[in-house]
Amino acid sequence: MRFKNLIFLLVVSIFVSCGTATVMVNVQRPADISVPQSIKNVIVVNRSIAGKGNIVGNIVEGLFSGEGIGADKKGSEFCVKGLSDMLQNSERYTLKGSEITLNGTGTSTFPEILSWEDVNTICETYGADAIIVLSTFDSDSRTFEGKSVVKIKTVKGAKIKEIRYPVSLIMDIESGWRIYNNITKKIVDVNTFTEVKEFESWGSSHTDAMSQLPSKQQALKTSGVFAGEQYGLRITPVWLRVSRSYFIGKGEEFKLAKNYVKRGDWEQAIEIWKPITENLDYKIARKAYFNLAVASEIKGSLQTAIEYAKKAEQMGEKRATSYIYTLKRRVKDAERLKEQLDN
Repeated sequence: MRFKNLIFLLVVSIFVSCGTATVMVNVQRPADISVPQSIKNVIVVNRSIAGKGNIVGNIVEGLFSGEGIGADKKGSEFCVKGLSDMLQNSERYTLKGSEITLNGTGTSTFPEILSWEDVNTICETYGADAIIVLSTFDSDSRTFEGKSVVKIKTVKGAKIKEIRYPVSLIMDIESGWRIYNNITKKIVDVNTFTEVKEFESWGSSHTDAMSQLPSKQQALKTSGVFAGEQYGLRITPVWLRVSRSYFIGKGEEFKLAKNYVKRGDWEQAIEIWKPITENLDYKIARKAYFNLAVASEIKGSLQTAIEYAKKAEQMGEKRATSYIYTLKRRVKDAERLKEQLDN
């Protein structure tokens, strides 16, 4: 896979607060674990659905838990979709299929390990190196009615008291995963996630608020997809949007540099900020150093960014301390990304 050299993509310009402006950029986040590089072509398999020996127990569980019969089946399908969609957009893998369903326990208990003969048959059929198996899936939902709150709203200039009632729908999703490496005939990851999604609504009564909540089916879909995405974060690098603040100041130089940043012309902004670092006023100089750190990070020079941020910190810029930590973490992430993206 071609490694993108940690290129930032400038997305949004600027809102101003207390002499600073913010840019939104895309940053690549490494996966939580490094899956062997030999695994490139993968299949996602749903093995969480009850087989014949588990059907009766699964129906009884559905009746007593308040979940609809077959709810976990649909939820597991959404979970597989959440992971599959991430893998389709991944630089790390090529997704060869995600429609395979195998019998499982239908509960939060892992089924027996698949035989390597079966794993090999599936992989050879689809041209895959490994299969990623949703081995367990279990969902639960509950609803809470909160205490009413008196709110004040203005209607035609008059302040009116209004009583509002909150209701929350909580979805608990537990998913268990295994990755079977068909090349080495080893299981390279076993993990169980428990995710909680909360949906809240307000109304003129608890009944009114309840009517505005998403249906349990829609909540299950959203929660299932989310659970699949969380496992995706474990095994594949992803791009995330993050914000970076820089100083715009009151001086003409800072204002001019801001205009260049708006156009994405960081080189011109750097040319303006560099001489300002020699200003006799430390407050002004340290802001210029901080801005140079941000510009260096945007341009992909992380070590240079750290050096500038340290100078800003030495001159008393408090924001630089946390920024240095962020930059050092990105340096470590860069090394992991090189490993994970085979660069």
